[in-house]
Amino acid sequence: MSLKLLLARVISRFSNFYKAHVFWRKIDRALALHQRGEVRSDGLQLISAQAILRIEWLARSIHPWDRDLPTNVTDRLFAEQCLADTDAAINRLFAEVPILNTIEICVRRDSSRPPILKGTVHRELLTTRGHGPIGMRLRAIGIGFRLHDLCLEEIEAS
Repeated sequence: MSLKLLLARVISRFSNFYKAHVFWRKIDRALALHQRGEVRSDGLQLISAQAILRIEWLARSIHPWDRDLPTNVTDRLFAEQCLADTDAAINRLFAEVPILNTIEICVRRDSSRPPILKGTVHRELLTTRGHGPIGMRLRAIGIGFRLHDLCLEEIEAS
């Protein structure tokens, strides 16, 4: 690894921690009521706070050169890609937004249809997950989905 790349990673991590610190500091300031012209110097005492992201996206279609394959093959390729994309997105969201504690995820094949993946992921679960198959890893961190013949099915609305 080059020195330039290592330095860029260190600066990026420092920058993320700084942004998180600034975010929580703004919450503390908002709860310090004396800044609004209050006579009393005490403020509200923070007991707990969580940053939760609720996100929904459309799954990517398979690559154009695979679209002429038989339907059962394209459906399996779509499922593999969708699970891999979701795993990558979860990891990147937590890495890029250090203030996030929880992400509520909904993945759809089409915006007018029920979801094919759905769940709530807590940051602390990412450190305890194993290195098994991607479907098992996603289920272990809170993502629910239905597979039939290795193809993703829509999840019924609850």
